[in-house]
Amino acid sequence: MTSRESAGSAELRAPNSLALAMSTTGDPTDPAMSSGWPASLSLALQEVVGRLVPVSDLPSRRIAAAALVVGALRGVRASDLRRPNLAKARLRRVGEAGGAYVAARARTVDFQLARAGELDGFIQNGADYGVRAPIPMATFQDSTVVQAVESYDWPHLRGLSARDLDGLVKRQHAAYTSAAACCAASHWVKDSIVSDYGIPSSRVHVVGLGANHRFTERDGGRRDWARPRFLFVGVDWERKNGQSVLNAFGEVRDRFPEATLDLVGGHPRVELAGVRGHGHLAIDEQGAREELASLYSQATAFVMPSLHEPSGTVHVEAAEAGIASIGTTRGGAATCIGDGGFVVDPSDPRELVNAMLELCNPATAARLGALAHRHAQQFTWRKVAERIVRALAISNVDVAGLAPFID
Repeated sequence: MTSRESAGSAELRAPNSLALAMSTTGDPTDPAMSSGWPASLSLALQEVVGRLVPVSDLPSRRIAAAALVVGALRGVRASDLRRPNLAKARLRRVGEAGGAYVAARARTVDFQLARAGELDGFIQNGADYGVRAPIPMATFQDSTVVQAVESYDWPHLRGLSARDLDGLVKRQHAAYTSAAACCAASHWVKDSIVSDYGIPSSRVHVVGLGANHRFTERDGGRRDWARPRFLFVGVDWERKNGQSVLNAFGEVRDRFPEATLDLVGGHPRVELAGVRGHGHLAIDEQGAREELASLYSQATAFVMPSLHEPSGTVHVEAAEAGIASIGTTRGGAATCIGDGGFVVDPSDPRELVNAMLELCNPATAARLGALAHRHAQQFTWRKVAERIVRALAISNVDVAGLAPFID
């Protein structure tokens, strides 16, 4: 209990009187960290509460090196000795997953919390460790370890043994158990926290996520719905299922010769009628940002049926721009898309083709685009911040004006 709570005042406090801390692996205010999530959330929290203390859970180089060695030594295999160059990256991942390194991260956070002065609560991006500080903690994430292992061959999990993975799951369970609330970016994540980790549903809340970049409708929303124009934006061409999009568009183009597809991100060189590749458009460069904004304003639908998509911030950005999305059933994209589009099985080409054909209908595309834009209004980082503050359930705080959890 904080000294503020122990004062025993019956008068409700406003959220902007609160002092919170938030951690991530690196500087939470750095837009380059974790696809920009922590920075966007930290800015929103600064608008909601009185004081936010950013906390990096990265140990010092000396402590990190020692902890990584301890963890890596437990995972050495005979094959590593024969191929040390190939083993180096895997053993680093093993070290990072080890108890020694996770404990070092937790101690790093505890040290910073102790120096932060009086705090009302703590937010952990992820769920890797508990904290000793006697304040309410909320976890926030878009995927659990169980889901990550089952859903996709993630690079950071490659080469980990069953024992390594079991350790990650157990530490995550301990973090959930010690948390005052577990905040999930999607219903998909909430289901896992409840069913895979046994956390009561009453302590798990869907808070959503927000758009890191807002591409609002231009020219008064005068979009040419009569001409199907699809937009794909994704850095990881393989995981985002880019080739399937190209294959499906080939069929769509046969039916609608005027249809076009714009590709942004890590796509290969493509020579296909109706397809234009734009490569990587750096959002922090004015010219690239304006080009991307123009693509969103001209598109009639967004398509990204990923092999796996933990959340899909880009679907929120598309919805904010006023266009419907086609996303994947594998992950949490359905929460972001809502009634403003479709989710399809990424392994079923016919589902993708049919969804794209549906959005070639101008009336359907316009109607779902309007629904998507309306749906996006509950997916702002400000509202995510308000929901997390609500979830912390800090004594004597007036939460009546904060955004409700997502049903």
